[in-house]
Amino acid sequence: MNLIVLRATKLLAPLSAALLLATAFARADEAEIARLLKDKGLTVSETKGVVTGVAAKEAGKLTDADFQMIGQLAHLKTLDLNDGLTDARLAMLTGLGALEYLQTNRAQLTDDGCKPLAKLQSLRTVKFFHPGKEFSGAGLVHLADLPHLQQLTVAGSLAFNDDGLAAVAQLTRLQDFRTWHAGGTDEGVKKLKDLPNLKGLNLGQRLTYKAPASPTDETLALLVELKSLETLQLSEARLTLSALQKLKQLPALKKLILDGIELPPADLERLKAELPRVTVEWSAPNDAYRKRIQALFGKE
Repeated sequence: MNLIVLRATKLLAPLSAALLLATAFARADEAEIARLLKDKGLTVSETKGVVTGVAAKEAGKLTDADFQMIGQLAHLKTLDLNDGLTDARLAMLTGLGALEYLQTNRAQLTDDGCKPLAKLQSLRTVKFFHPGKEFSGAGLVHLADLPHLQQLTVAGSLAFNDDGLAAVAQLTRLQDFRTWHAGGTDEGVKKLKDLPNLKGLNLGQRLTYKAPASPTDETLALLVELKSLETLQLSEARLTLSALQKLKQLPALKKLILDGIELPPADLERLKAELPRVTVEWSAPNDAYRKRIQALFGKE
């Protein structure tokens, strides 16, 4: 028996040495990639000799070769790209098997171009700020089988519409969804009732000065179907006490944030009294919010 073990050890020794050598080369490659990315002005975070985070404030200045280098960072956990991301470049990032957090701003993605995201099996958080006009959000359905996806944000594009919200409704593992200054209406919001694990929802006003508005009093009647909600944020709207009182039907609600909401002070105090187990935070509309509210809801 000892002879067998000895022989096995001798056979495995070269393999172990090769593995260690390969790991050393991989770390050397990552170190070189890190140096090159830093030279390009990117912020690079490293842990125990490997690159775990990359942030590019001006990713639009990067080349395809730069994106290919980023795609080789097998230990990368967080990626923040401001501009520059396209369908073709996203396809270059499918090697990021450890990626947990992806944030983009002004990404020029199409719905079909989102397919490579399905290969990033470690993703937990995805944020799209100001996505392009070719992104309705319908392509988010490609994320449906991601086993760890819990948080999603889509904000700053009227092109993100009810088809996008219908796709979001198929991401049944989501625990937190945020959208504002987008194009979804109540027709899309009603689909969110299919999210059984949703604990947090941030629903801001549509990116328009023309009807329909959302959120409105009518939206609140739809939100009471989201029985798992613990935190709800509503922004940039004129809401009535009678509509807000419907939120008493949410058994798990712990926090309500009314951000830039037109609501008389007396109604706010009454709402707080009627929701004794809910922390209610309120802020008045700023000038920009007030302009949109008046356009959508009319002048008081």
